[in-house]
Amino acid sequence: MKATTAPLAISAVALLLTLGSEGCRSSAPEDLLQQASTTQAIVFVRSKATSTLNGSWAESNLYKLSPISPDGVISPITNFTGAAISDPAVSFDGTKILFAMRPPGGTVKNIYEIAADGTGLRQVTSGGGDDFDPLYLPDGRVLFTSTRAGEMDEYNHALTANLYTCNMDGSGMDRISYNQSDDFDPELLPNGRIVYTRWEHFGTMNRFPLFFTNPDGTGTFHFFGPHDRNFFHPSMTPEGRVIAIASTEVNGDQGPIALLKTEDGPADPVTDPESLHWDVLTPQINMDGEPFPYGAFKYPRSLGGDRYIVSYSLPAATTDDVDYALYTFTLKQTGAGTPSDPATFTIQDLTFLYNDPNTNEYDAQLLAPHPKPPVVAPVVDNSKDYGEFLAQDVFNRSHFDGQEVPVKGVDPIDSIAVIAAIPTMAGDANDISANDFEKRAIIGFAPVYSDGSFRIRVPANTPISFATLDTLGRGFVVKRTHLFVRPGESFTRCVGCHEPRQAGGDVATNPSPMAAMQPATDLNVPKSNFMVIDYQNTIGPIVSSKCVSCHTPTVPGVDSTAAGGLDLTAVMDTVRMNRIFPRGYVNLSGESLKLKQQEVDPAFPRHSRLIDYVLGVGSHAGQGFHPSGPDSLTAAERREFNLWVLMGAQYK
Repeated sequence: MKATTAPLAISAVALLLTLGSEGCRSSAPEDLLQQASTTQAIVFVRSKATSTLNGSWAESNLYKLSPISPDGVISPITNFTGAAISDPAVSFDGTKILFAMRPPGGTVKNIYEIAADGTGLRQVTSGGGDDFDPLYLPDGRVLFTSTRAGEMDEYNHALTANLYTCNMDGSGMDRISYNQSDDFDPELLPNGRIVYTRWEHFGTMNRFPLFFTNPDGTGTFHFFGPHDRNFFHPSMTPEGRVIAIASTEVNGDQGPIALLKTEDGPADPVTDPESLHWDVLTPQINMDGEPFPYGAFKYPRSLGGDRYIVSYSLPAATTDDVDYALYTFTLKQTGAGTPSDPATFTIQDLTFLYNDPNTNEYDAQLLAPHPKPPVVAPVVDNSKDYGEFLAQDVFNRSHFDGQEVPVKGVDPIDSIAVIAAIPTMAGDANDISANDFEKRAIIGFAPVYSDGSFRIRVPANTPISFATLDTLGRGFVVKRTHLFVRPGESFTRCVGCHEPRQAGGDVATNPSPMAAMQPATDLNVPKSNFMVIDYQNTIGPIVSSKCVSCHTPTVPGVDSTAAGGLDLTAVMDTVRMNRIFPRGYVNLSGESLKLKQQEVDPAFPRHSRLIDYVLGVGSHAGQGFHPSGPDSLTAAERREFNLWVLMGAQYK
């Protein structure tokens, strides 16, 4: 069948401002029509859903448009009733397609493969949880995302997806990413590595930067993403840059099109001015979610040369009014891309291609042969249960992430705390904390040398973060990202925190770190030896024995009559996050609805009034430790309070 909706051509993106919601797809003069190739074809998803982030079970199928023209013929590649299909990926020779499908009557999504002509359907993965986002790898294997680990994310306590690989017959399954929330939308880079969107919910931070990794999971690190911008649906341009959808929304994968200049500048650039390191190509489009007064984009992908295809919905008042259709556009560069002549990019010739008004059209891509990147040789050594990190300079860090910036020679940092994330599993109660932090445990501590370097050996396949400590053992800077090493991996590329890039390389302020000359501090300990400091088992008993005698209301039910207006009793009647916690815990943990001044900034002891009092510093400087007298805390108890805050003030 052919497209039943008449074509539209737009000579510039600025004309989106004048589009209405009715009739605009048939209002353009025919002489403005920008024809794409008359020989190539595309594959795309036609779905009844508006959500596309691995959470839609709406009926959907794969279709082909050939040639790539409003007059092209639409034909089904899959033709199921009741199936949920998503995430097509074309083989390097252009003859086959991987995709995710929950078949009619099925309970989970798995990965399937089909020939481009709709024949030869076969199942690749089976069992486990839901599988999504498949990619053909250059070595003949498949990369995909899956919830089969059964771990729950940190934000809404739902199953989280991580990256996996397997052979083409589903054997040799290997999990290659370890995060506390989702890893999804992987895309091959020209050098054979993988770029993907990572959901990072580290306490109050909630963002979706781009990460990159090798196909065996080694070398995983932050690729691009300011702290207040999210990027979805990354795809490569022919020049090797990344084009993606920019957003400020949690799980909001619709918005303007952005081009990321990853060849220069920091991995987390400042957002003002954005044009230094990334261009918003459609600045009229809202990146803050509904409503969409100028419409919204998803899934920009290259068709070769300067032509692209994208899903675009016209202006919509609500999600119910959204109707994503397929458009093409031209990406034009001005400027040579040199310091004296910076490259800038604009979209031209946004052109209607295809729409079925009863469905949304998503994830279109060229159904043709395309170059195969080189194979990145695997280095995982499964005979080992550990890996190593070498950080070159903790003083080499960004000034723009809202944390303190330690100064070498001024702010003494002689150690780090290494903290492991402890995932909750399906079926576990979500009563870990009354604040935004999830369960963590301290693996151990390691020295930081005078040049700012450290080297640690840690358990493999374990998400960890670091915190540099001041002379009082308080967290100075907290790494709000979970990293990991694969078995036998030696990760040495960390030249600092949010370090800049130049000419595709990292700038090392300390290329010959002292830590490299020393053996790694061995923190490869079993999980049973991790140090858990929570309120229920550690802090609460101290509060009950040494604090409650003063911090109990003298007038029942009137908290202000307790010492300092701080009720630290164990009465279980304070509801937070749909759970009941003791009053004392909620009033100390940083999420009290009753207190004007919070006692704790979870994960940041240097900003927490509780730690000032316990250690006799900051706002309590010169007044000694608190409490004093017969209820004085021991040195070990003061340290436990400090570390409890550092790990996020969790309840249990």
